[in-house]
Amino acid sequence: MSRVLWVTSSYPWVGDPVGGIFFGTQARMLVRLGLEVTVVSPTPVAPWPLPLLRRRWRDYAAVPSTGTDEGVLILRPRYPNVPGQPSWSAPDRLIARAAARVRPSWSEARLIHGHYSLVGLAAWRLARRTGLPLVLTFHGDDLNRWPEDHPERLADLRSALRAAAAVTAVSAPLVERIRSLAGVEAIHLPLGCDHERLARAAIDRDVARQALGIPPDAVVVLFVGLLHRTKGLYELSEALQRAGRPFYGVFVGDGPERPGLARQAGPSVDLRGAQPNDEVVRFMCAADVLVLPSYREGLPTVLVEAGSLRLPVIASRVGGIPDLLAEDRGMLLTDITPDAIVASLRAFVADREAARARASRLRDHVLRYHSTAQSASRLLEIYRSIAPDLRPAPA
Repeated sequence: MSRVLWVTSSYPWVGDPVGGIFFGTQARMLVRLGLEVTVVSPTPVAPWPLPLLRRRWRDYAAVPSTGTDEGVLILRPRYPNVPGQPSWSAPDRLIARAAARVRPSWSEARLIHGHYSLVGLAAWRLARRTGLPLVLTFHGDDLNRWPEDHPERLADLRSALRAAAAVTAVSAPLVERIRSLAGVEAIHLPLGCDHERLARAAIDRDVARQALGIPPDAVVVLFVGLLHRTKGLYELSEALQRAGRPFYGVFVGDGPERPGLARQAGPSVDLRGAQPNDEVVRFMCAADVLVLPSYREGLPTVLVEAGSLRLPVIASRVGGIPDLLAEDRGMLLTDITPDAIVASLRAFVADREAARARASRLRDHVLRYHSTAQSASRLLEIYRSIAPDLRPAPA
């Protein structure tokens, strides 16, 4: 039967329910629309004794090699993750080879869809090897930083962009970036979320706080995402300590900075680790405001989900965030510093009515422009314009 092959850097699983969550949401929606989707998410091999030394390698070793997700077939072939990425080691070649090894499981694919820059290069190599048409999607800051960080790979990136039958980007700034890099006109295809699923998972604020053990009278400041320094985590943690009561920070996510945050954080910061998406919804229901002080982003799915749940948002002026929060749909930080975050939190508390109005405008916006059903339908149109023989799977 006809299939579309996705090549991605991550896909949610029980050990990491947050990573690549937007891939899962869109892939499942495509399946509901009748398309067969196979996801290849190559994973670094973790030979003994590396899993004994670092958690990252333990996680690699624990990732299942195959799985399914509501009709989506997921394959995670291993590849050697050697130093020097993405330059002299050319990991995209190794990722492409790993994906090629499991080709019997996607032999009926009619096109290949690669996500992000590095994995997009792997998808490009795979498309050249198989003769299948290529679609590329760019999600974030990796594309913005590529020319400066990896100039020796810029020619390959341009070749991949120009070889693709279609290129999409999740934000208007990324569309412009692709045009300036390669002269390619990308399609603006915003990330969406499953608004109906979020609404079903939502619960009352007080019930959520009681279930999660969150103080009922606190002003709950929520962060959701990878615990990486570029997310402005230390600035947010320090801001919460400076602001003091009634502010109470809840950080949902995992990553390399968790030990450092645990050492820095005082009683005003609660580290909850990675959580399944339905549990993340409960944290959003319990929160007063979501803060994302990132130094770089594409278009964060968490802001779209917050908007869907009418949760006020404070975020930095990077990537596609200013477009999402334009027309007073959220608060934009003047700077990524503890002082700027404290000032925004105090402004939020000082005028809750204005915050609620901004959250309502953001909800109206994401319901209209950031629906997974709409983005999946548009993506399916793109696929069929490239591979007309793609047909819905039989019921």
